[in-house]
Amino acid sequence: MSKVRFGARIPTSGPASSVKRVIESSQEAESLGYDSAWIMDHIHNSFERHKQYPVGMGSHKEPSNTSDPNQFETISAFSFLAGKTRKLRFGVGVMPVLLRDPVILGKEIATMDALSGSRFIFGVGVSNVSDRPEFKALGTPFLSYAERYEMLGEYIAAMKAIWTKPTASFHGKYVNFDDLCIYPKPAKPRVPIWVGCYTLAGGLERPAVKFAVEHADGWIYGFLFRPDTLRAMIREFKATAKKAGRDLSKFEWCFQLRMSMGKTDAEARRNCEWIPRDQPKMSRYAGYMWKKKEDWRKVEGAEKAPRSNIETAAVGTPSKLLKEVEAFVDAGATYFDLWFMYPRYESLMSQMKLFAKEVMPLFN
Repeated sequence: MSKVRFGARIPTSGPASSVKRVIESSQEAESLGYDSAWIMDHIHNSFERHKQYPVGMGSHKEPSNTSDPNQFETISAFSFLAGKTRKLRFGVGVMPVLLRDPVILGKEIATMDALSGSRFIFGVGVSNVSDRPEFKALGTPFLSYAERYEMLGEYIAAMKAIWTKPTASFHGKYVNFDDLCIYPKPAKPRVPIWVGCYTLAGGLERPAVKFAVEHADGWIYGFLFRPDTLRAMIREFKATAKKAGRDLSKFEWCFQLRMSMGKTDAEARRNCEWIPRDQPKMSRYAGYMWKKKEDWRKVEGAEKAPRSNIETAAVGTPSKLLKEVEAFVDAGATYFDLWFMYPRYESLMSQMKLFAKEVMPLFN
């Protein structure tokens, strides 16, 4: 088998989240051999959203879970967890970068990266229509899709400037500063930047594709993709990048696999059968999940958030999950961000252990 790396989602948000569990799950991920721990990122949360999102990661009806709408902040959490681990990497998938000041964020990332020894993967995105309330709550304009990518491009270019230059200046449409001297620099000159978007198919006229060609070191998404969809997208993006003169030899293709694993099929189904009952409105907050294939122009133009569908998730025993992973690796995936589905924390831990024992060794 090819060398493939795996990261596990830890409960920094959702009903199963808590301080103890965030620390414990990170340390367990490292001891089990996972390459990284992953979280999602938001600043504003709500009690209603807490019940419905993240999809399949803890039921609000479980007595052992919390009713507090926790959303651990990415930089603070990762900086702390890096000190509790030795080699585990930490990825955000993805951060709504436009809600932050790019200079302050750039300095925070540089400091964290320096202190941790380059263990941060910076997943970035422009948010979608389901995130509009968060922008409104923070008093931040929710620009058009193209404008948001233009803004993200400037933010990343500005951060790269302060990461690499002794004294940096930057002048753009959205970001302007002069003679900034920001230290420490990241442990390595290049902090990995992975773009979180539905697809990188299409030409440079697509904002996401243009951004990826100019700024990204990887792609992170998937969910409703099947292997043939992933394969076709990778082929198309490679052709676009080649025309633009971009080298993709070190580009990472991270597939976000929603999954439920059990020693038996019945156990695996129990980990996720509660979702339609306890999270009936999850599509309201999951604008990245499509029930059926749609043309990307229609999706981006309307920025729709149609009803999600758990039927595309991988559910079953280790042998079935192994075949799922193999199919996506064959299609081009080099990395997996595993979204285990579980009603309670104990189910997450048992799945992490089972996957690490039965599947991960076959890809080392």
